[in-house]
Amino acid sequence: MTERLTSLGVQQSDCLFVHSGLRALGKFVPTRVHQGFDGLLQVLLEAVGETGTIVVPTFNFSFCKGKAYDRQNTPCEGMGAFSEFVRQHPSSVRSRHPFQSVAAIGALAREIGAIQSRTAFSSGSAFDIMLQNNCKILFFGVDFVETFVHVAEERANVSYRFWKTFTADFIDNGVSNRISVDFFARKLDLVPEPEIDNSKLGRVMREKKVIKTENLGAGRISICSAVNLVGELTKQLLEDPYYALTARPTESMASA
Repeated sequence: MTERLTSLGVQQSDCLFVHSGLRALGKFVPTRVHQGFDGLLQVLLEAVGETGTIVVPTFNFSFCKGKAYDRQNTPCEGMGAFSEFVRQHPSSVRSRHPFQSVAAIGALAREIGAIQSRTAFSSGSAFDIMLQNNCKILFFGVDFVETFVHVAEERANVSYRFWKTFTADFIDNGVSNRISVDFFARKLDLVPEPEIDNSKLGRVMREKKVIKTENLGAGRISICSAVNLVGELTKQLLEDPYYALTARPTESMASA
């Protein structure tokens, strides 16, 4: 696998944001040195070296429902088993955003974990820091995941989203505080409801050579520059605000 990562352009000192779906790659065959998730993490850490950083999404949207976010203990939700493994790793640092957090191991981990931003993707956020450090996105056993699309949506100020504030308890090392964060939420009254077309975006970004892909096991792994992906998507969204959606909204339920 190390050879595949090198072939895709992973280098020492890289900041690598990992979306994973390991089942698509078939059975993982452990070696004497590397076992299971720890084996995968060690391979990734070796690929970026001591000056590199591995980051995974650890989102959990319970905060949006008024439930407390415990930075050390709230599990990630729907992000895959590898993300949850990294979140619990003793070397990882989790960011402070209460529902769109990330967990990082490596050179940038403390910086990412220390950020206190009111939004997840805007200037000064963890995702902004990753972009400033020329982060690469690794799609490991998944075709395309929309996380960085949300950065482009904010930059293009797409009309199918609006700013919404959520308030609930934030717990850090057992200390609880009431906080508020702003979220660029979908307008759920639109018809049809806005949904990102991941299949289309993955295909088009490969056609444009923004994403590079190689086969691995029963699946494939892909990589792209987060800066290039966000730049291309922002350009497309400024030309057509509905570019990333499965269908163009025609009306709201309120006016239907």
